[in-house]
Amino acid sequence: MVNPTPLHPRQTKRAAAHADASAIPRVLPVSRPGRCAAAAGAGVFDQVDETDPFLSIDIFRRHGACIPPHPHAGCVVATYLFPESTTSLRCRHAHGGDDALRPGDLLWLEANCGTVHEDAPDNARATVRGVRMIVNRAGRHAHGAPVQTVVRADAMPRWCEGAVDLTLVCGQWGQRDERQVSRAEGERTTLLQLDWRDDELRTFTIPCDGRRWVALIAQGEAALAGHALRAQGGGAEAVLLPPGEWQLAGRTGARLLLAGGEPLAEPVVYRGNFAARDESDLVSLTRRYQQGSMGTLTPVTAPE
Repeated sequence: MVNPTPLHPRQTKRAAAHADASAIPRVLPVSRPGRCAAAAGAGVFDQVDETDPFLSIDIFRRHGACIPPHPHAGCVVATYLFPESTTSLRCRHAHGGDDALRPGDLLWLEANCGTVHEDAPDNARATVRGVRMIVNRAGRHAHGAPVQTVVRADAMPRWCEGAVDLTLVCGQWGQRDERQVSRAEGERTTLLQLDWRDDELRTFTIPCDGRRWVALIAQGEAALAGHALRAQGGGAEAVLLPPGEWQLAGRTGARLLLAGGEPLAEPVVYRGNFAARDESDLVSLTRRYQQGSMGTLTPVTAPE
């Protein structure tokens, strides 16, 4: 392009409309936890004071890696496969859930009282990429059975704004509503995907509706509220974004994920895939798992 979109636009903002909200975007540290050679990723972990209700938001890439059976309790596990993934995942839990998650689909697992979960690729030689969100539900449905929902790609609202393609993976954005997950009373956890077809600079409005928003770059380069975001090669990768109007720029091929949820503002202890209200609850969940009360799964092997 003769005049490429600048990736360091000046900040343009409207102050947050409620007193408890910070009006200043903040960069969040991104870490890369140790994984096997077939899996890689980066995300925001262990920053619940900043990201409440999100316990973690993780961009992942797996090549033939099967995540063996493992427990979850007191949380939602939301797994979205990017459309360019080259295989599906078989997602099971010990209380009867068994679904094929195809490229572009979302799996929404309400772990509730606890279950053992596994996802395995249909093709061990293929690659899946996507994002996983762990949402705090500690103590909310301590006796509820696990519930697994799949939102198919063709059910997600899609639209264009200039050179940006938007996909509402789950939740609510403006007048648009993904109904399979958001139909639950009070459920407004949102994941919005933005894909740039061409370089573009635009104004982007974060709603002032009680939700907390985290932006995470998944690929390419973008700039948001004065912060350069790069998926690789330095720069920020995640920003905590308050309500307001912000300048947003992206290069061709960039992808940005925007996750929003209502803070619980409650104590939480999150360890070993268990979200608990306190250490005592955590011990109880651990004991239930060790006693087999969360069920068991026989591992499956991905076909060659």
